[in-house]
Amino acid sequence: MSNINYKEDFKKAIRHQPVSPVPFSLKFSVEAKERYAGFLKRSFDPVLDTGSYVIASHTNNGWDEIKPGYFRDYFGVIWNKTVDKTLGVVDKPLITEPSLQHYKFPDPLSIPVFKFIEENNKRYPDRYHMLSIGFTLFERAWSLTGIEQLMMMLLMEPQFVHDLLDRITDYNIQVIEKAAKTGGIDCIHLADDWGSQNSLLISPEMWEEFVKPGFKKTCRVIKDLGLDVSLHSCGNVEELIPEMIDCGVDVFDPFQPEAMDIWAVREKFFGKIAFWGGLSVQHTFPLGSKEDVMNEGKKLLKNMGSNGGYIFSPSHTLTGDIPPENIEAFLILANNQNNPSFEKK
Repeated sequence: MSNINYKEDFKKAIRHQPVSPVPFSLKFSVEAKERYAGFLKRSFDPVLDTGSYVIASHTNNGWDEIKPGYFRDYFGVIWNKTVDKTLGVVDKPLITEPSLQHYKFPDPLSIPVFKFIEENNKRYPDRYHMLSIGFTLFERAWSLTGIEQLMMMLLMEPQFVHDLLDRITDYNIQVIEKAAKTGGIDCIHLADDWGSQNSLLISPEMWEEFVKPGFKKTCRVIKDLGLDVSLHSCGNVEELIPEMIDCGVDVFDPFQPEAMDIWAVREKFFGKIAFWGGLSVQHTFPLGSKEDVMNEGKKLLKNMGSNGGYIFSPSHTLTGDIPPENIEAFLILANNQNNPSFEKK
């Protein structure tokens, strides 16, 4: 039986205190989980059977399947998951005009995530427990309007975009406050992609005008509740890291070496924000060998993990094209950090 204090060690790491072994986590896409289960020849628990320090109660779960492969989320958006089983794509935007007159927001206090929180508190009482809000702000806006339409509205209908983001912010805050009352939550994980592979999706000035007010307000509420703030934002969002720090983000994920120089970013912001990820899911995991995964992992553990402020993890959710042997290699390394035979050379 493990004597690891998962909750406290995770908290220490994101507060920039050295922890050994270094806390780690990994997330499976539907396709990756199915393939890894086939490799193991059995079903498995992605937390208990991997040693992951984290459990997430996710607002992107519990949607209604209205026909095979099509799911309606709580906002009424229908997602086509016939190809991408994990996320999917928006079938049709719900808001086609710059007006909220004909759109009714869902009841934030009646979604299934509060039941998930209670269930996860019972099943994983020792893990670092996050409420994960998928499509937090910018992404929720474009899921309702369509991304092309939202980009046009930013220029042509700025007041409507402000109104929409304000309403989304108020909704999220009500969810967060009820989750805090439910109990057992350590952190609110905000998922809102702001970057492409090479740059931001909108200018820093637009981000500051439209996204920052609601994001900062949300972070302040989380902090006032005594909870940590974790941010997931894909792509090259390096320009916004000072803004994340200003808003109160404790740990940033997914920390992608494919999109930014993670070593330079780590050095520049060390002690100001913790980082979570780093082991390439675009190159090393799908294209490398088990030894490549081990070597890249050892480098991360030695040069980032040893000084605190780092969570060891793949640089994003594991995808279905990753050889199961490479996932196994990551888990062997992550779970044997203090074993002399896995010295971090």
